[in-house]
Order: sequence, then C-alpha cells, then structure tokens
Amino acid sequence: MSCIRKHILKSKTYYLEVHDDQMILSEQKNMQNAKYTVQYIWETKVMWKISDNEELCSFGIYYNNRIKWFDSDHNSLNLLKIHLSGKVFFGNISIFYDSNQIIGQGASSKVCLVKCKKSISHYAAKCISKKYLQQKKSNDRINRLQQEIQILQRIDHPSFVKLYEIYQGENSYYIVTDYLEGDTLYNYIKSYPDDQLPQNQIREVIKIIMTALNYLDSINIIHRDIKLENILLQKPNDITSIKIIDFGLAIYKQQFQKLSVCGTPGYIAPEILNNSNSQDYFTEKCDIFSAGVIFYKLLTRKTLFRAQNTQEIMEKNKKCEINFQEFEYKLQKEALSLLKGMLDLDPKTRYSAQQCLDHPYFSCKLENINILQEILDKATGFSGITQIIDQRDTQSIGQECQAAQIKRCNPTSYKIRMEQRKRTKSPRKYADFQFYYPSFCQFNSYESLSSKVSSHNISQIENFINDKLDSVIEEYEKQYVHNI
Repeated sequence: MSCIRKHILKSKTYYLEVHDDQMILSEQKNMQNAKYTVQYIWETKVMWKISDNEELCSFGIYYNNRIKWFDSDHNSLNLLKIHLSGKVFFGNISIFYDSNQIIGQGASSKVCLVKCKKSISHYAAKCISKKYLQQKKSNDRINRLQQEIQILQRIDHPSFVKLYEIYQGENSYYIVTDYLEGDTLYNYIKSYPDDQLPQNQIREVIKIIMTALNYLDSINIIHRDIKLENILLQKPNDITSIKIIDFGLAIYKQQFQKLSVCGTPGYIAPEILNNSNSQDYFTEKCDIFSAGVIFYKLLTRKTLFRAQNTQEIMEKNKKCEINFQEFEYKLQKEALSLLKGMLDLDPKTRYSAQQCLDHPYFSCKLENINILQEILDKATGFSGITQIIDQRDTQSIGQECQAAQIKRCNPTSYKIRMEQRKRTKSPRKYADFQFYYPSFCQFNSYESLSSKVSSHNISQIENFINDKLDSVIEEYEKQYVHNI
C-alpha cells in the first residue's frame, strides 16, 4: 500500500510492505533503501487515528522515541491492521471497542466483555495491570506474559481460544480473544443430577481434550494448567463447542526444562510435586494427568483428591494413591482402562495424547449402566441396593460358581444372563451387555439381607427384567446410533 508522511514544506509518499517478521516503508516503489523497518518484537507498538466520521485515517510508528504518522485511506489502513493483528501491540483500544462489563477477575488481571464499534461482534479482553508486572524486581512476570502472547500467536486450532489483537495502554496490556458465551465445564456438569454427564458426552469431551493436547504436543507446547475451570463452552449447553483457555502457565517443551511446582492443586501431575530428582524435566505427560483428573470427575462424579484445605489436597495430590478397585464394577472396562493409563504415576509409562486417542474407548459401544440400575431398583422397590458393597452372601454358591466368577458376577445374576440368552433368538445379543456390580451382581446380597423376599418374588424380578430389558437395550441402541 502507499501512504503519505506529511511535512511542513512538502509531504512524502511512502510504499509499505508487510512481511512475516517485519514491516518496511520505502520512498521507492521497488522497496530499495527502506527508510523505516519495523520488526515484530515485544517493544513494537503501532498507533492509530480516526477521522471525524470515525474511519481510520492514519497509523503511527515509534522512531527515535517519537511517533511518525502516515496517512492513507480507510480500506488500506483496515487491511494493514488485519495483517498486523496479534503480531504487534496496538494503541488506542478505545477507538475500536466499547466495554462496560467485567466477566472474570483474578489476582493479576480481569477479563472484560468488549464490543467492536464497527460491528455487533463481541470479544473477551484480558486486562493485565502493568503495576502488577513491575512489582517484582525480576522480569519473571513480564517474561511470562510475553511467552503467553507468543504461544497464543502460534496456536491455530478450533479447540483453543483464538488470539485476535493485543493492545498496550498507559496502565495495562490487553489481550483480545474469542468471547465464549457458555459456562465453564465445571459449572456445566453441575447442571446435571449428581454431576453426571451422559456417557456419549463424556466421551466427546475427553476426545476433544485429547485431540487438543495432541496438537499442542505436535507444536511442542505444554499447557500446565488443564482443569475444569479452564475449559469453556463457546455456545451455551453445546458440549461439542468446548475450548481450552488460559495459557498463563504454558511453556515451550524444551529438552532441559526443569520441573517447578505450578498448576492447580488437585490437577498437578505427581512428578511435579515429587521433583527430588535433578534429572526430571517437564514433559507433555503432565497435561495428560490433568486431563485424567477431569476424566475421573466425569466418570465417577467424585473429586480425585478430596480434602478440607489446599495443604491436604496438595499432600494427597503428591502421594497420588488412587483406588481403582472401588470403580472396577461400576465403570465400563474400556473407560477404566483409559483412566488408568492417563493417571499412571510414572510419566514414562503414562499414555501420550495419541495413545489415548487410539484407545478402544473411543471406538467401543457405550453401555448405559444407569438404565440397568434403575430397572433393578424399580423391580425390587429397594433403591438402596446400589449402596450394598462387599456384603455378598457366598454361602449359597452352587454349581455355577466357577463360571460366574469368570464373568465377574455372582451365580444368581449369571443364571439370569444364561436364561436370557437361551430365550432370545440372537443368543449373542446380550453377551457384550455386561451386568454390572451395582445392580445385577447384587441379587445374592439382596436375598441374604431380606428374609421377606421369597423365591416367588425373585422369580417376579427375573420376569420383570426379561420383559423390560429388550425394549431398554433397543431404545438405547437407537439413541446411540442417533448420537453418532
């Protein structure tokens, strides 16, 4: 583009070219002997002016501690602004945006909802106080902000918040990104009973997160603060629109990046808290562990490391003693297998993002355990049956004991399964539809604990299950196919 530099006696015409790493201004059309070269570095700042009709009329660059202004038409200047967006700091943010609402706030920054003056589009602007950055004598905070912006400039993936522009005012830096209308994943799951998402939604969430982490791995970036609060829905109640935000702790993956304690208690990979070995370095596996904590919460409705205060949470997080046997019969085997791989104590054997994506969990048929539990509770009229744990009556085990143990359920439930398979025209139809411990593997406990239950009543229960199970499975299969 061409632009004009006004002088008292005579104005000069300059020709401008935008490159990947710099902007060049020359008095010659062939761009020889450029007078102004603007490198895209941390200190670079481009200013703007608007005319009376609120259209762009000039841009300014700092040269020898003074601003040099260049005039051009609105369309050319707007195109220049688009090409420079996210690469250099702009000044005069109030020229382009209006804001009157704070949508988030932290110790060092706040997030404002801003509206573009030239359109109806809304964006989120993270405002970081210069005073906060300068409180420490070292440049750690400035360097961290600089690295956060550099990483956001590099990321181009639909599962991450997108950087649009960066501004520098007198008192603050502003990072303008997508405005995500939905809530955090933490608040979203609370809208469901007992924090339990449908199984297909849980798988969708984990797949999106793993795909995003796999992308970060491919460009050698470690997020280091993956948690429910840092995953937002772009559209309200649309779980497929989740995006990962907040790269304030993100780093480039380097061969000798020493471990240091950072992250959110309860989500931190244990090797970070146990960094007694000077040979331990940051790897992308710490993000996999954090994602595993999220997976645990979605599957079990429980917080992995529960305690009364932060100190206790950190201690449990450090020890990382996880009792998977508690959920062995409550979770689908593929889900449990993936969960164990993600929460592996040893980062060397912990799954990578690609290994997670290749896991059978993402290709298997999902099983709705809650439906089976609901059927049994309605049949027995005893809703507390799912809470009976480790009280099975092993005295009444008959000839089917060995086969039942192989199938991981007690003889009574095993007998029901065999009878069901005999009666159906498709004997293998129910073979892969497991009867899980909380419901169907509890008949012996129920019989032994309730002296009032006769064989006639048990027969009624079996008949009820036989009558209802067909329709339940068929209905679920239709729903599953529809979701896919």
